[in-house]
Amino acid sequence: MARMLSDQVLETLKSVGVRRIFGIPGDTIDTLMESLRTEPEVEFVVCRHEANAAFMASGDARVSGGLGVAVACQGPGTNNLINGLADAAGDRIPVLCLTGQVDSDRIGSGMPQESSQIKLLDEITVFNAEARTPNNLMELLHIAINAALTKRGVAHISVPSNVMLQNAVHYPLPVPVTDHDSELVPSDEIIKGAVDAINAAKRPVILYGSGSRSAAQQIVSLSEKLQAPLLHTTRSKDIIDNNHGNVLGGIGIMGNHPANHAMHEADLLLIVGCNFAWRQFYPSGVPIVKIDIDPEHLATHIPVTHPILASARPAVQALLDSVDDRTDDAFLKKSRKPLVKLIDDWTFKAKATKPGKPVHPAAIMDAIAQTMDDDAIVCGDSGSTTIWFNNVVRITPKQRFIWSANLATLGGGMPQAIGASFAAPDRQVIMIGGDGGFQMSIQDLVTAAMYERPIKCFILNNGCYKFIEFEEASHDGNVASGTRFLNPDYAALAEACHCKGISVSEYDQLLPAVQEALAHDGPCVVDCNTDPDALMIPPAVTKHMALNYVKSEIKSWFSPPSPEILHLAAQAEAEMQRKHDEAAG
Repeated sequence: MARMLSDQVLETLKSVGVRRIFGIPGDTIDTLMESLRTEPEVEFVVCRHEANAAFMASGDARVSGGLGVAVACQGPGTNNLINGLADAAGDRIPVLCLTGQVDSDRIGSGMPQESSQIKLLDEITVFNAEARTPNNLMELLHIAINAALTKRGVAHISVPSNVMLQNAVHYPLPVPVTDHDSELVPSDEIIKGAVDAINAAKRPVILYGSGSRSAAQQIVSLSEKLQAPLLHTTRSKDIIDNNHGNVLGGIGIMGNHPANHAMHEADLLLIVGCNFAWRQFYPSGVPIVKIDIDPEHLATHIPVTHPILASARPAVQALLDSVDDRTDDAFLKKSRKPLVKLIDDWTFKAKATKPGKPVHPAAIMDAIAQTMDDDAIVCGDSGSTTIWFNNVVRITPKQRFIWSANLATLGGGMPQAIGASFAAPDRQVIMIGGDGGFQMSIQDLVTAAMYERPIKCFILNNGCYKFIEFEEASHDGNVASGTRFLNPDYAALAEACHCKGISVSEYDQLLPAVQEALAHDGPCVVDCNTDPDALMIPPAVTKHMALNYVKSEIKSWFSPPSPEILHLAAQAEAEMQRKHDEAAG
């Protein structure tokens, strides 16, 4: 039998370390599916939704550091990939997307299921092309692999079905190019200007982002030398041990009050590998030293007085070698004092749930933190669950935390956990999400069971989009609307999907349930009855936000219940009547 071009595509992907492809079959990728069927070294993970396949590829790449791969057929298959691919693009995760397309001589003719896939994916890709011939496809594949790995993003190739059907061609295997070993070193002159500014400051603060992962040790040493508080974004929470005395926590709306307060009290801000977007959380009128490998980031969001275009590790090391030692730790101690109180407050809240009442979110986070492995991988979903995790759980050096940081899309947590569990089969993988996000990707829970991925899903079930309620009140002073919904029994649903299901209705059941779930050798869902009224106090309340909270509260006194609350009340009343009738007769 002649060797097919699809066989050659898989051989090329294998040569750069690809061992899994996530997706859903379809007519224009049938040839690729046949090659996958007979290729023992590359596993095809059949998913229940293409968006989840892209999230899984992203989760795989986030943990492995290699190339994630997702495939789909033309039209609706490709359309469904978008959310997961956009998530990877936003967080600069290397993912290759191969999509089928109608025959090349029919493109643009209005064939059923045809869509303009190049236009569709143009804004979220670092490379985006459509193959025309077998040789062209192989060349594009080499370019796409290099682009995804070096530019850290999504590369896409649309492959007409008649191209993939052809025989293999003579084409060498790629020599993959990565940026892992290359570093951009700053000039002495640029470093000197930054050092002079740092030495003149009395209250310097260091903000580190996801681009600082290679420089964690140097950042800690620089912080200790400068007696400078360390602040992180939510995405960079797992880079430095959260228990280090200089780490105050996260900034922004996902962070805490001590970290945000220290930021505003600083008289100099050093930013390492971070492009945090929200201007209101930055200090004003102070020197800003910013280290970034991307020149665009040096001019984005805030004015930078001392831009350093360089890789994080050599740039921080250069600062560390040159700045003056300082012994005055008054600012650091003053900044840390409210953090100690905050941790005590969360511990109190975690244990203060009354019998028979829904569990406080802090209690759920605390129980998971007490029990999870020292090298656990935690996948967060977006919304209030991430705020609670970011503030309550103290990540240690071997642990990882991944989530949809820039796109902040609901539904990414569970499929990313599946992808992460493929990349790290010997590590504990935990997903923490809200009921709203979990519902968006729940169709692939059965995929975890099918492939024996022992992920542990903790669902904060409060029957609402809690973070959206917070936004409606704080942004515009509106009464919460469109945020409440009816949930299934997630534990029973998990059992129906061949997973273990556990229900937690009150605090005393929580820690035993967490221990049972993490000890289970297969996938498990813990449905936690969570207090919907647990108050999320923003770390930095502006006058505008405070006024809107008051407006929202006053409006709620005089407003009728929202339509979805009326629906839920009617359903609850009908359910009570049904149980009464059953008991009576």
